Amino acid sequence: MALKQDWRTESYKGMEVHVSALRHSDVPARWDFTVRITQPGEDAGSESELTGESGDNGDYPSREEAVQAGFEKGYAMVDELLK
Repeated sequence: MALKQDWRTESYKGMEVHVSALRHSDVPARWDFTVRITQPGEDAGSESELTGESGDNGDYPSREEAVQAGFEKGYAMVDELLK
């Protein structure tokens, strides 16, 4: 059964940055994140051409810290895309 992700969305430079915090299955007190970049109005739950994960083995102590880190990574991804 697929886990329903709770996506948060912010607009950045004409794109939408979607971030979902994910609780680690092996260490429930630690969090990670997934990022999706879409055109405005697209659903965060649908597949996106541009996605990212923390990738830094970052274990965040709270959902909010994971979300904040996800948005920072998402903004960097948009900046790279728009170069």
